[in-house]
Amino acid sequence: MKPPSIFKIAVEALVTVSLIALLGLLTALTYALLSFLGAEPTAQSLLTSQIETPEVTVRHLTATNPLLPDTTVSLPSAKAAPKLKATVKEVKTEIIAEVATKPLTKMTVQELRPLAKERRIPNWRKLKKKELLFYLTA
Repeated sequence: MKPPSIFKIAVEALVTVSLIALLGLLTALTYALLSFLGAEPTAQSLLTSQIETPEVTVRHLTATNPLLPDTTVSLPSAKAAPKLKATVKEVKTEIIAEVATKPLTKMTVQELRPLAKERRIPNWRKLKKKELLFYLTA
């Protein structure tokens, strides 16, 4: 059986990519048309129709109070949005272990081995000081 030529493979790839691009474009146009038909026409411009929401900042959290547009409130099936309260919980931090204050070269083997264990260095129990220093600084 004769393998297909490079030209035929290139043409098939170009056709496939073109079809995928056309499907993506068709999907985008369909979405734009549906969103355009679903929106109600207003006399206001798009820049002035946006409702500004006041911001309330609590520590590092920002909560906004969204206002419902008049069209949603007048609908009989629309429900009022529940009012949410922003709460901040105080988290107490504990120092589990203190960081070594002296340089690695002045530490003993007994002080270096727990560091090697934390960093998951293989055979940390059998390593000498020079080897521990090599792996811990790498």
